[in-house]
Amino acid sequence: MPALTLPLPLLLALLTALSPLAIDMYLPAMEAMAGDLQTSIHLVELSVSSYLLGFALGQLGGGPLSDRYGRRPLIITGLIIFALSSAALMLTTSLEALLALRFLQAIGGGLATVNSSAIVRDRFQGADVAKTLSLVSMIMMLAPLVAPMLGALTLSFAGWRTIFQTLTIYAVLVLIILVWQLEESHPPHKRQQRLPVRDYLRVIRHARARRFILAQALASTGMFVFITASPYLYLDYFEQDAEHFPWLFGANVLTMMAMNRLNILLLRRFDSKVILHTGLRLQLSSALLLLLLFAFSPQQATLHYVLPLMMLFVGSLGLISANATATILHYFRDISATATALTGVSVFCSGALFGLIWGHLHNGTPLPMMAVMLCTALLANLALCRIPAEQNDAVSTS
Repeated sequence: MPALTLPLPLLLALLTALSPLAIDMYLPAMEAMAGDLQTSIHLVELSVSSYLLGFALGQLGGGPLSDRYGRRPLIITGLIIFALSSAALMLTTSLEALLALRFLQAIGGGLATVNSSAIVRDRFQGADVAKTLSLVSMIMMLAPLVAPMLGALTLSFAGWRTIFQTLTIYAVLVLIILVWQLEESHPPHKRQQRLPVRDYLRVIRHARARRFILAQALASTGMFVFITASPYLYLDYFEQDAEHFPWLFGANVLTMMAMNRLNILLLRRFDSKVILHTGLRLQLSSALLLLLLFAFSPQQATLHYVLPLMMLFVGSLGLISANATATILHYFRDISATATALTGVSVFCSGALFGLIWGHLHNGTPLPMMAVMLCTALLANLALCRIPAEQNDAVSTS
């Protein structure tokens, strides 16, 4: 055992923060990147969808490999791939190279971070899973809170390429810390030797788990649509300076952190599914108000009204994500990484798909953005509309 042992939630938060940093840190730099790469900011925004697709692919392969070979080897491999591709992004000179390297960077991130929820499932039971995931999420939320600020600061002093240098250094530091601190939580006698396809089919065929996966994916998709469109919304439509962007973006993150903290407190009195349903309804309500505001009173849709509603929309994930993930993992104790991977694939593929849909529908106003966000929130609620919030389901052990 190491002489100084960091708390497990902190270790997992450092790992999970990899992708929020990779996605959010370069958002303020998109305009500068578009200028240097001689393209439009709208095309640079496609690198977000490229990252989401690569991250989904990394999770798809990393989940069953983790269940078969253990958590540590996949974490180490993923962090190495992430660090090398981040270093290569410092040298990119074309949009095509940017998209390809972001895709490769995301594969490494997916391989590494798919293990986070699985490690929690390895070490905790029952409501402690949701509580620990909320705690990890609350600590990890510091990454998307700080990332745009750090990106804007880096942009003003050293240019956008230094952002990817920072990501390289972060990945190397996390690799060193986890090799030193994180013990293997999935011993050889518990590892699965079946073909990954069988485990994936088992998760897909579980009717209740499938609906929770859909709800989790669709609820998270609305956030990714916001992330993809936020440079347009704040920098272009509301004509805010790049220096103000981190504060506008960070307001959503602070709300999500507060909701994660609230979730931990609510879990002492309420079942996680009750809280999950509440979060889904809150997200749907805020999306509906945003759409109505831009559709019928666009002149009233000022930043003072839009920002609080956006904070509620994104912040509601603090009541949704941990509880949905804990419920899904409850069904698959022996293949938790595979279940986590399939959930992650659903989340990021859905996020990439709806991000592209928003890009296709974009007409120079925020209305398509709000319509897509309302669509994802509505579909997330429909996914669980006939599952009672208090239902206690049997665990799948077949």
